[in-house]
Formats: sequence, structure tokens, C-alpha cells
Amino acid sequence: MMRAILSILVLVAIGAAVFLLGGIHLGEEKEALLHVAEELPLTVKVARPQQESIIRIVQAPGDVEAVLEVDISSEIVAKIEEMPIEEGDTVKIGDLLCRLDDDNLKAAVQTGEARVARLDAAIDQVDADLEKAQRDCDRQARLSEANATTDKERFEYLTVLKKTKALREMRKQEMAEAQANLTRVKEDLKRTIIESPIDGVISRLNAKQGEVVITGTMNNPGTVIMSISDLSRMQVRARIDEVDVPRVSSGQDARIYLQSDQQAPVPARVIRVASKGTKVLGRDVVYFEALLEVLSTDPRIKPGMTANVEIEVAKRDNAITVPVEAIVHRMRKDLDDEIVKKFDARQANLDLSERARAAQYIKVVYVMKDDVAEVRLIESGIADTHRLEMCDGIGMDDLVIIGPYRSLDQLKNGRKVVLDEDDKKEMEEKSAEEESKAKLADEGSEADKSAKSDDKGKPAVASGTSP
Repeated sequence: MMRAILSILVLVAIGAAVFLLGGIHLGEEKEALLHVAEELPLTVKVARPQQESIIRIVQAPGDVEAVLEVDISSEIVAKIEEMPIEEGDTVKIGDLLCRLDDDNLKAAVQTGEARVARLDAAIDQVDADLEKAQRDCDRQARLSEANATTDKERFEYLTVLKKTKALREMRKQEMAEAQANLTRVKEDLKRTIIESPIDGVISRLNAKQGEVVITGTMNNPGTVIMSISDLSRMQVRARIDEVDVPRVSSGQDARIYLQSDQQAPVPARVIRVASKGTKVLGRDVVYFEALLEVLSTDPRIKPGMTANVEIEVAKRDNAITVPVEAIVHRMRKDLDDEIVKKFDARQANLDLSERARAAQYIKVVYVMKDDVAEVRLIESGIADTHRLEMCDGIGMDDLVIIGPYRSLDQLKNGRKVVLDEDDKKEMEEKSAEEESKAKLADEGSEADKSAKSDDKGKPAVASGTSP
């Protein structure tokens, strides 16, 4: 403990001695007895703001797919007897895709037709019995009027008539059932021939001749025999991050970069954006699905490709921009009170706690002015991958400090700076070029003035011949 106290006292004594020696001057020139080294200027690179168009983009990964794609499945359980197409073939509406085994269905049709014929004959027989029962009842009614029969016999004939009518109704229902069953079997027989529902290309073939295909159920998706894609219209299903999705809307222009060729973008347009997000399984990431129409018939675009999309969400013409490297974030405590007050004035409508305000970082830019760094509070607009729009705080004549990073990290308001050699040489060349252009412009102006004065001094010459 005693040793620590002695060390502190020694350091304090050394500091006081340096201060006193720095204040003692010797000689007539009043030179300090002890010279303390001044802070060395930072070497920086600068750039002039530019006035140009700037586009803000949102990037997202996606998958290429056909706008119209049909999965071909069987509606019956049967074996594939014939498949005249192969993957990659072009088909038209109505072309034969495959033919299924139909022997059992043909036999079922014959059975159904035979049952319908048998029930038709049975109905004819019941109709004859019904006519006879009706005649018997009529005869019993006449005999009853003449008191030639008993009530018991008349009621027995009425019962037979009712039974015959009920039997005829039953036969009619059986006939309807048999006809419906026959219709269903005939439809199944038609389903053994599978034809193309659209014009397109066989993009995927999952089955082959001789395999048995099954129908789908609630728990079983069934057999997808093949897929047909219409390659004349393509789209991209992109996954937009939840941070960027508020800026994306239908109708915005976009570009698609295929993994096979990153240098040649394909034009596209946003069709719609999902209203509900999807969470990635196993990750705390939410994305929104966006559908983009491909505005090109480029044959390089194939279904199933992966792509990166760039969506233009905002655009400014004639904007004042600076390189994004110039933007520096500083804590409130590291900036002058004037800058902090301006920043707080812009945030007057935000209800923030003192703790939240103290933890804020302020976005600033440093400009080079008279070999000194000057901090500027900025109001930025949209940005692309290289440049940022300046809405306030920067003028076209400012020299914005853009690097290097180690110098930007050490910059403070009022810190001395010196230009990088390359930038210094480039600025000297530009200055010389501008002076040369100005000199040539002045010489041209003087020549024009001289020519005009010569023309004024010459006498006018009349046209025509002398006498």
C-alpha cells in the first residue's frame, strides 16, 4: 500500500516538473526550456460530394419457378402400360403422356352394363305384375259394390298392389345405383389415358413404364408421375427480411442475378408481397415471401435455379451524395454541445429516457477545412451499396474525409489533418487543369473582343462595280 502511494506521488511530481519547465523561457527569443511534442496531423483521404441519381435497393435470395406448373398424378390405382414421352420433351394440350392398365376397368364396365340390363328386365317384370295387381284391385272393387266379395279378399288384393308398387320403386333405385356405378367405372376407364392439360415442357419425370401408381389420400400424397412447366412465363419467389419488407410493394422494378451468371442481370417486377411472415425452422429469423415476375424470355432461366434479387425501393434524382465510408458514428459524450443540441432538436418528438439518450450514437461527417477536421451533423436520405444521400449538413464545395479507417477512428473536431499523397497529387492536377481551362477561356474571350474591335475600325465597302 505504501509503495503504491509513493509511486503516485512520484508521477505527480514528474508531471508538475514538466509543466514548470515548459513555462520557463530562456534568452531573448523566450524559448521554452522544455519542448513538449505537438500532436501530429492525421493523414486522410478526401472526396468531393457528387450530384447524381441514387437508388436504394433491397436484396434477397430466391428461387426461380414457372408461373404455370402442373403436377400430373393418377386418379386411379393402376400400372403404367405406355409412356411415350421423356423428361425435357415439349408437349401440347391433348398430347398423350401415359396410358394405364385398363383390363380390370373394362371388365367392370361389362359387369355394370350387364347389371343395368338385368335390372331393366326386372323393372319390366315388376311393371307387368303391377298392371295385374291393379286389375285385380279394380275387379275386387266392382265385386264389392255388388256384394260378391268379402272385405278380407279386397284388402288382400290391395296389399299385393302396394307391395308391387314398393318393389317397382326399389327396382328403380337399384337401377339408378347401377347406372351411377357404371358411369363411375366408365370415367375411371377414361382416366387410364392421361393427356397434357397445358402447353409446356416435361420438367420432371418421376415414374416409368411398368410402375404402379397410386392415388393420394389425406395422409399419403400419392404418386406424382411428372411435372409440366410453361417456360414462356417465369417468376422468382424471394424471401424478404422483416427489416426490409415495409419498403417493398407491388409494381417496383427489380433485377435478378442468376448463380450461373452474376454479371448479366435479368429485369423483373414485384407482383405481390405476403401479408404474413414465415419463421425459419430452428432460427429466430422471420422473412416475407415476395413474388417477382421475370420480364425476359432468356433461355438461361430454368425452373429450380437459385437467384439473388435487387428491388428498387426508392430513387432520388440530382441528389448530393458522399461515399458511405465517410459516415462516422460518435457517442454523445464525444461530440461538442452544439452538435448534441442540434441532434436533440431533431428528436424533439421522440419520448426517450435519459439513459436511452446517453447511449445514443450520432451520425456525423468530418470535412477538411484549412488543414483542420470539422465535424458536421448530417441528415441522410436513401443509400445504395456505395453512396449515401445528404439532405443537410454537406455542400458541394466541402472536402469530405472518407478514410483511412484508422484516421477516421481518431478524428475529433479541430484535429489537424494532412492530405494523402495520392489525393494531394490528384487535387493539384485537377487545379492545374481548371486553371488551364480558365486561361484558354480568357484567351478566347480576348480574341473575340479584338476581332469585334477590328471589324468596327474597318470602312464599309459598297457592293457593285466602279464607274
